[in-house]
Formats: sequence, structure tokens, C-alpha cells
Amino acid sequence: MTGGGVPIKVVRQRTSKTRLKMHWDYPVYVAQEELAIEESDSETVAVYARKALPREESFDWIAGEDPRPLLVLRECQWCNGTDWALLNASQDNEKTLLLAQWFHCVKLPNDVLEADHPFTSLFEDKTPPHLFVCSTDGSNIIPLRGDQSRTELWSAMSTILEQEYTKDAKKTVQEYMKLLADYDTIDSMEDWRQEQLDAAVEKHGPDSRQAKKIRKQLAELAKKKAKAMEREAELRDLGLKKKADQGQAVTQR
Repeated sequence: MTGGGVPIKVVRQRTSKTRLKMHWDYPVYVAQEELAIEESDSETVAVYARKALPREESFDWIAGEDPRPLLVLRECQWCNGTDWALLNASQDNEKTLLLAQWFHCVKLPNDVLEADHPFTSLFEDKTPPHLFVCSTDGSNIIPLRGDQSRTELWSAMSTILEQEYTKDAKKTVQEYMKLLADYDTIDSMEDWRQEQLDAAVEKHGPDSRQAKKIRKQLAELAKKKAKAMEREAELRDLGLKKKADQGQAVTQR
């Protein structure tokens, strides 16, 4: 807030924007060994027979080889193709997006509640949640309605992260926000220096003293960004407990 009470909206620059995105997986189950034969007047066609999987097998399938805890969103006819059940169109979602990077985010179609959908067992409650977070095997599940407050959402996400990782996600997000501000400053300075360089080259030539000086300044900014990225790599590695127990390094994407 400024002294007059006018809210200041932070405009993220290009590097920060690439870090503030959801990355969804869209699992599709196909059991090739289970085929049904569909006959018509002109030809016989092999089609896949769809059936519900046991709950444990459903979790195994959607988790795949990703060791991170799960964030699963069930689309409906109102939010199909959107992230409305997770993100708020009228409020700041940066903390949600940063927390989400430590989850394996899975989006399922709106027909997942049909009795023959392979993953329908993930939503066995009488009132199925719109999304939920849980451990990779489906334990420690925390259901969410889809119209939950940001506080409820962050609490659920933080609870699972605390169980699954060795480092504190809440503190890490605070550090990450500072890093995004650093990226914004560097990006803005790079854009400004590049404009100066273009003007200097046009007026004095590419080998002019002015152009060389600005290129040196741009090189210094590149070094600062590289250092910031090294810091980011440290922040992203919260230390997944399952991997840490095995003495293995976990690479976050």
C-alpha cells in the first residue's frame, strides 16, 4: 500500500512468469490386453473395454514414476479446461503456484465420476471432492471443495509438503518470492540496457566505446541472473523424504 492507501500491483517480468505456471499431467488408462470386438455391417473393429480400476491401482497409475505427492483436480462442466477450482481469478495466486511445484499435479476429465471410468475409485465419497492433495500412494488425503479459501488451500498443501519433504516449504516460498523480485529487477535492467545498446549502436556504431560499455553491463546482469538461478535450484530441492532416505538426489522440474 502507498501512503494514500492505493494498492500497488506487482507486474512480473519474463523470468518470473515462467516460474508461475501450473504444469499438469493428463493420465489416460489403456489396457491393451483387454479388448472388446465391435462389429458393424461393413467391418469388425477392436475397441478398448473401459472399466473402473481398484483404488490402489488408480493411484499407482496416475502417480507413475513421479515420486512427488499428488495434487489431483477433477474437472466439471463449469471449469472444464480451466484451473478455476485451484486458482482464484480475482486474487493473487503466486503462493499457490509456488507450492504446486512440489506436487505432481494431475487433471482428470469431467466424466471421471462415471461408473466405468478407470479412475472413478479416486472419488468414492458421496460428495466427491473437486480436488485433493495426498501422498503418492493415496494416503494422508485431504479433500477440497473447489471453492475453498486460499487459506484452506495453502494449509492443505503445506500439511502434505511437511509430511513428504525434509525442508520447510512455507519458509522456502518466502525466499522464493524474494528471488522472483530479484529476477524482475534483473529483467527490467536487461531490457533497459538493451534499449541503450540499440541506440548506441545506431548512433555510434557496434564497436563504439558506448556500445562496449553497455555490453559489459549486460554481461554483469547475466552473471547476476546465473547466480540467482543457482539459488533457485537450491530452493527447489526441498528434500523428498522417500528419496532422502535412500540417499538419492531428487530433481524437481
